[in-house]
Amino acid sequence: MTASFWWKERVFKDFGHAYKVELVFEKSGLQKIQIFKNETWGYFFVLDGIVQFTEKDEYIYHETITYLPLSLLPQPPERILIVGGGDGGVLKLVQSIPSVKKIVQYEIDELVFELCQKYFPSIAGDFSDPKLEFYIKDGLEGLKERENQEFDLIIVDCTDPVGPAKTLYTEEFYKEASRILKPEGIFIQQASLPVYFPWIIKESYPLIKKAFNVVKVVRAFVPCYGEEIAFFIGAHTEKDWFNPVQKVTGKYYHPGLNPYYFCLPLNWIELLNQAK
Repeated sequence: MTASFWWKERVFKDFGHAYKVELVFEKSGLQKIQIFKNETWGYFFVLDGIVQFTEKDEYIYHETITYLPLSLLPQPPERILIVGGGDGGVLKLVQSIPSVKKIVQYEIDELVFELCQKYFPSIAGDFSDPKLEFYIKDGLEGLKERENQEFDLIIVDCTDPVGPAKTLYTEEFYKEASRILKPEGIFIQQASLPVYFPWIIKESYPLIKKAFNVVKVVRAFVPCYGEEIAFFIGAHTEKDWFNPVQKVTGKYYHPGLNPYYFCLPLNWIELLNQAK
């Protein structure tokens, strides 16, 4: 039996979160990958020292980044693009949408994909699905190969803009995403924790605004992060943000949550005003 020890995630410069864990896997490659087991959180996945998701609460993040943008589409989506998401959590939810005919996914780190298949099979979708085109490739390079106005929904489930994810927070990436998004489509990307890492919104918000006619920032509280996480939403046209068109219910998400997502606290609003 593996011995238990206390592992600390360094969240900010002077504090972190501590977990009593058993180490399940550890390897450094494109990213340093660790998988731990904790009595409360179950198995959880760490990239470069940062907790990405846990078995206990991954559904909150995955349903937010999938079902919230889905709810805003005027018609059920047929073509969906996923950037990142090697754990398969977004894919699993996308595959539950009856209208979907084609899914394209780009994941840059093959080891992330392989490990999640092994250790988190209950989270992952079906990567053998004939509707899926799955590529081990940088997302920006993948987008450059796509046709104009090809996708109803683009979901960018990536890490923060450090290491291999840096290209996914650039003006070039946002403009490529805008180019391949259909006129009534929705783009969504996680934007980290504004309370701890305001620089991510300060630097990225002006760039995404150059690419999309409409940009919104939404929020969700995911317990393992210890704070509210932000998401960018990009669109070519305005939506009825509080009143979803597509009605879907998950373990966490339901249509009545939309007003919560889009009602930002004043400190976030002030941050966005500084970023313009």
